[in-house]
Amino acid sequence: MKRKFVSGFLIVVLVLSTVPAFALPVDPDSPLIPIAMRVLDNGMRIIVKEISTYPIATVNVWVGAGAKDDPPGLSGLAHFFEHLTFKGTPSRPRGQIAYEVESVGGYLNAMTSLDFTTYFIVVPSDYAGLAMEIQADALRNSLFEPGEIDQERYVIHEEIRLRQDSPQTHLLDMVLAHLFPGTPYAKQPIGTFEELANVDRNAMVDFHAQYYVPNNMVLVVAGNVSAKEIFAQAEELYGDMEPKALPPSQYIPIPKLDSVITVDEEREVSQSYVFIGYPAPGLNTRDAAALTMASVILGQGRASRLYRAVVEEEQLVNDVTALYDGFADIGLFGIYGEVPSENVERFTAAALAEIARLQEELVTEEELARAKTVARSSLAFSNQSSDNVAVFLGIRELYGSVMEAVNQIAILEQVTAEDIQRAAQSYLSSQAYVLGHIRPEGR
Repeated sequence: MKRKFVSGFLIVVLVLSTVPAFALPVDPDSPLIPIAMRVLDNGMRIIVKEISTYPIATVNVWVGAGAKDDPPGLSGLAHFFEHLTFKGTPSRPRGQIAYEVESVGGYLNAMTSLDFTTYFIVVPSDYAGLAMEIQADALRNSLFEPGEIDQERYVIHEEIRLRQDSPQTHLLDMVLAHLFPGTPYAKQPIGTFEELANVDRNAMVDFHAQYYVPNNMVLVVAGNVSAKEIFAQAEELYGDMEPKALPPSQYIPIPKLDSVITVDEEREVSQSYVFIGYPAPGLNTRDAAALTMASVILGQGRASRLYRAVVEEEQLVNDVTALYDGFADIGLFGIYGEVPSENVERFTAAALAEIARLQEELVTEEELARAKTVARSSLAFSNQSSDNVAVFLGIRELYGSVMEAVNQIAILEQVTAEDIQRAAQSYLSSQAYVLGHIRPEGR
């Protein structure tokens, strides 16, 4: 499973605007209540959300190691585990894991980010115990056979080509490289052709030994399951793992831009793809919530400012959206448009005018109320399946606290017009941003 270009796409410093967003009492009205959590003696965190009305269970393990942890010269190493972990163990030869999961009507998948790698097995709830046992076997005992590594290397090469061929994804990669230069967040999780050639079994075994340790792992199970039974099985499957000291992580401050940085590229495309990007604070901060609201007001839905201005009124673009996406240490705020090439300058000017308006004027009560309604609805819809619930809980716990997930609606409800204006003034500017542009050849 690959991260979408626009997701629902990261440093605590000693100022009020970046205190942890989850520092508030438990929201009694949260749809994620009740929730059960236990920490094993070895530091592994277990989170269970019982959903008695849902017949599907998601067994989801998160490992706090992603592309930012790739060793020098081995970009793409963390992502490589996504391809190898379910390939075989001493007790389950090649193909057996997928066969066992699919034979009970389930499926498995994995995803790699800059900050984490996560593994899913989704099955009818009656088979949650089997899924947990299979997943633990894969995570603890994968063989990482050299032949499989070589085979999957070619599969990843094809993924890189597809990523480069997608104008939307390639545009985001271009922007990130210039938003976060010199930091791990400028990297592409998938790696490069050249450095993937350096990945061998020794590199994988060493990385696995460093990061795939219980105090760096979170198990989330959501569905029609018993928390008591899940806790007992988790203790049985993972309780004997030894915790280890993790490699030191690099402190990444939010980059400061002092000018406009333009990066463009010509391609065989029929329209222009434009992204205006800003460095932003991390996911678990108050300003992340404010910027989330700002993105809804600016460019999410037909009632948003940009849609009304550049789609309905001026008819400048074919598609427009605004987004906030948070990582562990820093984040990204952006405006994205698919634009006829002759309209790029007018679209950019209109987008920057709306940024300036956010800084100069408070959003209206009606706009803020709509944004909160949209956010509530988005959260409600995104938590209608066990896999979405597991993802929401897992990533928030990995980034700081599962309580931030539980309180998310309450956190967004607390955002004020003044919060949005302050966040816009602090992180968004019409004079300092990265402008990414993929244009048709000769335009």
